[in-house]
Formats: sequence, C-alpha cells, structure tokens
Amino acid sequence: MKFVISLFFTTTIFANPIHLYHEGNSIEANMFKDILITDYLIPEELITFRSTRDCEALRGVGKLDLCLKNNGDLLMVSVDREFINESLKVFQAP
Repeated sequence: MKFVISLFFTTTIFANPIHLYHEGNSIEANMFKDILITDYLIPEELITFRSTRDCEALRGVGKLDLCLKNNGDLLMVSVDREFINESLKVFQAP
C-alpha cells in the first residue's frame, strides 16, 4: 500500500497525468476518482477518465495507468518504474 501511495504522490509532484480507465459501471470509477482527489490530494485536472471494454487489453501510455475492472479489482496497467525510482530520490534523507 505504501508503494501505491508513493506512486500517487510522485505523480502529483511531477504533474504527470494518471490515466484511469473503467470497464462498464462509471459510478464506481467516479468514486475511485473522488478518492484520489480528496484523500491523495491529486488535482482533478491530472486525472484522465476513460471507459474501456477490457482492462487486460490495455497498453499503458503514461507514468501511471490504472483500470477498474467490472468486479471492482484495480489493475495497474502500466507504471514507469524508472521514473518512479528517480522521483522517489526526492524523498530520501540527505
């Protein structure tokens, strides 16, 4: 869980968009988007919101691409680990 939270903070600091996809029901996806905005303080303009037929068929294009499946599972479509590793150095003690 700490890793995922770090990803969210890292994404916010460097102003890279989070691509949030959803299969089917957009109500649950909107709830998840609201959580990102209120709990993780990610600006709404940094979250792109799109529907898809199949999360498994997606190919990530951003630093952090997530997909909410019909069964409620959250799939990490892509994570730019090199970017995350470099940007987490900001949080290291001197």
